Amino acid sequence: LRGYLETLQMKDDSLDEAERRQYLGLALQHAERLSRLIGELFELARLENRDAALDFEPFSLGELVQDVSQKYVLAARERGLRLETELPERAPFVAGDIGLIERVLENLIENAIKYTDDGGRICLTLIPGPDRIQARVSDTGRGIRAADLEHVFERTYRGGGARSDAPESAGLGLAIVARILELHGGTIAVESAEHQGTAFTFELPAIAATG
Repeated sequence: LRGYLETLQMKDDSLDEAERRQYLGLALQHAERLSRLIGELFELARLENRDAALDFEPFSLGELVQDVSQKYVLAARERGLRLETELPERAPFVAGDIGLIERVLENLIENAIKYTDDGGRICLTLIPGPDRIQARVSDTGRGIRAADLEHVFERTYRGGGARSDAPESAGLGLAIVARILELHGGTIAVESAEHQGTAFTFELPAIAATG
């Protein structure tokens, strides 16, 4: 960011309008990434605070998945992707901070859209069990190298390979997801192969529906 701005400052008189717009665009791109990174650092620090206050309440994970997926239908369509849901008629309720679980879903869907090429498919699936409910966000995208899979939830980790070329990726989103689920007594796992897609699966304790 600083380099592009210094170039603009030093060479302003010699740059034509197209070059000036290019440098400004690159500087803005890096500024936006820095802003996201700072926001994620604060979010992760708050979640790692042992005194972090969570607002637990019972809610239907199926309804939340449906609502969140609808927010991304247009973005997926603009990328030439199909965004689909596979939900049971009556999914068990979970107890948790609905805003944070929404953040988990948003992060996983955004990642899937970012790393899936035109013509691909993203699917959100719920699989209810007797004590836990499983949510799965899968895509047909670029995939992750086998050597990187065990590191994807680490803070600031960015592996090489198919998914490393996204300049907007700060490497904190999945660490935030993992911490949110840990605070809810849940777990998350990833399955992937390069150029064959990726699936993130998380589980939350199920409770009896209210009302």
